[in-house]
Amino acid sequence: MTHEEWTTGMRNEADSTGDTRWAAQTRRAAASLPRRTVRADALLAAGAALGVAVTLLGLILAAHLLTGAGTRVPRPSQGWWLGLNVGLIPLIAGMILAADRARPGAVAAAFLTTPLWWGLLTHLLGVSGLLSGWTAWPLSPTATLPATLGITGLTLGGMGLYRRVQGGWARLRNPA
Repeated sequence: MTHEEWTTGMRNEADSTGDTRWAAQTRRAAASLPRRTVRADALLAAGAALGVAVTLLGLILAAHLLTGAGTRVPRPSQGWWLGLNVGLIPLIAGMILAADRARPGAVAAAFLTTPLWWGLLTHLLGVSGLLSGWTAWPLSPTATLPATLGITGLTLGGMGLYRRVQGGWARLRNPA
């Protein structure tokens, strides 16, 4: 069935019942059905993956420049702050994608391309030489795979967290 057929069927079902609460919930559910295709979700998630890579690269470059343009090694507090952001930024991206009702499979596929975005950005911006001491360069497969899986997992975890919070909030509002 197409999106329009599902929506029309749900609205017709809601109109045919005498239970106003159930009808209102059905109309809300019909309005929240995803309208995008898998391709559109994949493009949205790829844009989010690019945004996460740009943000992380910007944080690393800002911290790099704050230490005297590479003359010093990162301090433990800077490493902790960057590590916190590396965890929070994909988590927040996952929550945003879940709020936009993106499909988890498309998000996982897009975020598995994060090393490609990272490599492309560092080469295009010409900053690969500036990152010594801050990141391993060139990226080794033994470091890239866990980082990619971690970022993808955090993004999917953010999606799950958003859905759990949203479900709990809905149960608080409608305890029936």
